[in-house]
Order: sequence, then structure tokens, then C-alpha cells
Amino acid sequence: MSRRPAPSIFDAETMAVEDLKPALVDEPAQEPARKVGRPPKTTVKAKPTPFYIHPAVKEVLRDIAYHERIKEHDLFVEGLEHVLKKRSYGSIAEVIANAEKS
Repeated sequence: MSRRPAPSIFDAETMAVEDLKPALVDEPAQEPARKVGRPPKTTVKAKPTPFYIHPAVKEVLRDIAYHERIKEHDLFVEGLEHVLKKRSYGSIAEVIANAEKS
């Protein structure tokens, strides 16, 4: 089961075509090892939650975001924090932590 050395390009003129093919290994090919156990936990992808905003309100939010140098998304999250607080729920982080415990 010895392996012959790969041919040199300098010997190409004197070799037959069969000798130029890569050297075959007598050992059987090994299959990749299978992973055993649970697959890694997948992350939950956020689903889009579309809602209508009047163009005038959208313009005001865009101005606020521009002047405060934040994203409009941050304003929406701030609004959600106020809604949850007003209705005696925890913050967004607390709601997420409680959902992950369940």
C-alpha cells in the first residue's frame, strides 16, 4: 500500500498519458463524521409587523430621527416601551426574558 510520488512536470516528455494522471490512493475514502446530538438552537427571526402611518406623521418622525441622529426604528421601540409601561407590562427586555423562560 505504498503511495507513488506525484510525477514531475520535467518528466512529462518521457511519460505516458496514464502516468500523468494523479496517483491513486489504495485507502478507502473516509466519510465525514456525523454530528451526534441536538442541532444548535436556531434564533427566532423577527416577523415584519406592517402598520399604516399617515404620510404627515411619517414626515414628522423622519424629522425627529434626523435631528436627534437616531433611526426611526428607535422611535418606534421607544413608543412600544411607553405602551407596555402604560399597560403595566415590563419593559421589552423583561417581556423577552419572560418569554424565553417559558
